[in-house]
Amino acid sequence: MKLNKADAVVIGAGAAGGVVAKELCSAGLRVVLIERGPQLNVEEFRFHDELAARSAGPPNPGWKPPDRRQPREFRNQGSAGFRVIYPQDGSYAWMGGAVGGGQINYAGLMWRRPPGDFRMKTTYGHVAGTTIDDWPLSYDDLEPFYERAEYELGVSGEAGVNPFEGRRNKPFPLPPVGLTPGDERVREAARRLGYHPFTVPLGILTRGYKGRNACIQHPCCNGYVCEVGAKSTVVSALLPVALATGNLRLVTESMVKEITVDSRGRPDGVLYFDTNLRLVRQPARIIIVAASATETPRLLLNSSSRWFPKGLANSSGWVGRNLMGHISPQVFGMFDTVTNPGIGPGAGIAVDDFHGKIPGLVGGGVIYSRSDIMPINFNDYRPEGAPMWGKEHKKYQRENFHKYYRLTSPAEDLPQFENRVEVSPAVRDAWGIPVARITHSYHPKDLELFEFLRVRMQEILREAGAREFYFNNPGKGRVSVHQNGTCRMGADPKTSVVNRYGQSHDADNLFMPDSSCFVTSGGRNPVLTIQALAYFASDYIVRQWNGGAWRK
Repeated sequence: MKLNKADAVVIGAGAAGGVVAKELCSAGLRVVLIERGPQLNVEEFRFHDELAARSAGPPNPGWKPPDRRQPREFRNQGSAGFRVIYPQDGSYAWMGGAVGGGQINYAGLMWRRPPGDFRMKTTYGHVAGTTIDDWPLSYDDLEPFYERAEYELGVSGEAGVNPFEGRRNKPFPLPPVGLTPGDERVREAARRLGYHPFTVPLGILTRGYKGRNACIQHPCCNGYVCEVGAKSTVVSALLPVALATGNLRLVTESMVKEITVDSRGRPDGVLYFDTNLRLVRQPARIIIVAASATETPRLLLNSSSRWFPKGLANSSGWVGRNLMGHISPQVFGMFDTVTNPGIGPGAGIAVDDFHGKIPGLVGGGVIYSRSDIMPINFNDYRPEGAPMWGKEHKKYQRENFHKYYRLTSPAEDLPQFENRVEVSPAVRDAWGIPVARITHSYHPKDLELFEFLRVRMQEILREAGAREFYFNNPGKGRVSVHQNGTCRMGADPKTSVVNRYGQSHDADNLFMPDSSCFVTSGGRNPVLTIQALAYFASDYIVRQWNGGAWRK
């Protein structure tokens, strides 16, 4: 089945795709937005089963049954072979599986990257075993688009408190969230140690904003969809605007098979399986791939042709290369008094003193609190010998759960050429499409950073009064939820896939403005940078379109 030609087709209705669709529709372009998952309604948001949420796994959110239609292959560098993995497996790399993507049930962390993050090669020089480089744009280039994302979606925070952040032309649009007793203790402890604590910036509304509800501090927040719409997501803030233009056609529960090219090798549309498993051809003048740093390269590599035998947009051979996530140290501290009375949203205090300022190490990571409102994580990190069953277990939970406090960091995962996404020669998904084949291991510098930040977290918690500590293990290198870097942006077409606007070096009407275009992972959650880049790319596309580009 073939449809009428769209001005633009956007693949992936997540953090990046939602921004681009809204911006192009608002500029008058006719857009088709294709999402493999469902569009959920508010009744499906009222899901409070923590055990089911944890066990269901990606790509479907926790309130849906586990989705085994999309296996992957995974290995660490140097391993003998790949193993087939499913969404419940820890190496899968969590992804959103609905309109809104992973942002719909994220923790709300909305950080700007500091200016130095865009100049890693300049700062550190060559780092053996990595492909570390500078970005082809600066913090100043992106600052207006960070601001736009913060104001259009709604971000709560306090400006001017973190001395290490970049300049801001405006304060946050909303005041910061309130702090728990544990946050207060950790903030004062960090100050005593000479650090500079500040309230975590969150995409969670602390008061009514643009017709949306304020946060009610529901305990089922981090990892859950907000049932009152207080989380700032493309679903709550942007898609209603896009749909109101009349220029958007939203296609859900449909799997894109490949991007097609015309007789000259120019991308001209997509083929996708609809909900009835019919193969549909959607012609388009512009193609935007925003499917994540694992699924975007998978789609490009599956879109080979005589014009692109190594995969679409892959003349450099760099599509799928430099896969990054984060290596995330965590420290759990037990206190004698209540740290959290059982309210959301969970993230409260941050310390940025170690980001990119550690002698002998590369990069860094912001440290911040992650309160667990429900007890299942406490089971994972309880003291050794604590009761695990029956009345004694329940008694232990009641007496201790609200007395523990967690610090964590999305620490730098350095780019390595051999960390990559390929497509499997043998394993297919339920639609018959070759699945992603992932290779990822941590660099020795990542492990050094992990240990450095772990020690700093324990130091802060001890100063705050914690009496016992429990830690996580970095492992060999699974890909984190913050996957990025597989379609690198750069000025040189030989060592990058797209330019600073996320535009393919090989085809000027093909864009990848999602996390796949990251040059370095950065030591903080990526979503605000993803959305700032999507606004930056959209601004460029609209200007080019208004100048007459891609009209034929």
